[in-house]
Amino acid sequence: MKIKEASVITARTSSRRLPNKTIMKIKNEIKSIDIVIERAKKIGYPVILATSTDPSDDVFVEIAKQHNIEIFRGSLINKIKRWYDCFKEYQIEYACIVEADDIAFDYDLYHSGMMELEKSESDMIIHPDNIVTGLYLLNLTKNAIEKLFTLVPNEKINTDVVISKLLQKTKLSVSCLDVESYAKDKKIRLTLDYIEDLKFFQELYKNIDILSSGKTIIDFCENNKSLMNINFHRHKDFIENQKKSVIK
Repeated sequence: MKIKEASVITARTSSRRLPNKTIMKIKNEIKSIDIVIERAKKIGYPVILATSTDPSDDVFVEIAKQHNIEIFRGSLINKIKRWYDCFKEYQIEYACIVEADDIAFDYDLYHSGMMELEKSESDMIIHPDNIVTGLYLLNLTKNAIEKLFTLVPNEKINTDVVISKLLQKTKLSVSCLDVESYAKDKKIRLTLDYIEDLKFFQELYKNIDILSSGKTIIDFCENNKSLMNINFHRHKDFIENQKKSVIK
């Protein structure tokens, strides 16, 4: 099957900080991965759930069937290799890369990123440094993933965080997505890594629809400061963990 343009969700259950976070219940019986998949459909491209071949991730097979989306299984710890193999399997040329941790990501930003990627000569569209964490990660081309893979082809290399040093080594053409003011410079954290994040999302989606736009989510958070206070204090820990994950 050839899928020229796709939204690829990166997911696995083996998280060190919050095991099984991708299948935790957020709203009644709705799990975090359910929300991510349904939000990914809003971007407007076929959705592929990219997980690992590890038995711990067998649970995603049935989940993909329930949501009527494709599933790809590849490397457990080398995320870039998993993306690369997924691109090859489906002959993808352009993709939105969505992290399963980001259960309130902005599907409008991803759509804008894809439009920018296709009309420009860029290999990759990334987020500005001051974006709200969890709103948007990146869009990339087949050429981009091929070049990234040449740097980290080993199955056992942990590529949990794609960072600027790795991108610089590829000499890719990289552009930064232009985002509106609502999406940046906020004390809001929209990614699932700690128990406080779980409590935040459960409270958030108790009050708004799981398919609310990114702007609606940000506006709701800003109008409910107590909600923002549930997990934002963990952001410093999150940043420190990302620094430890840098590929030299």
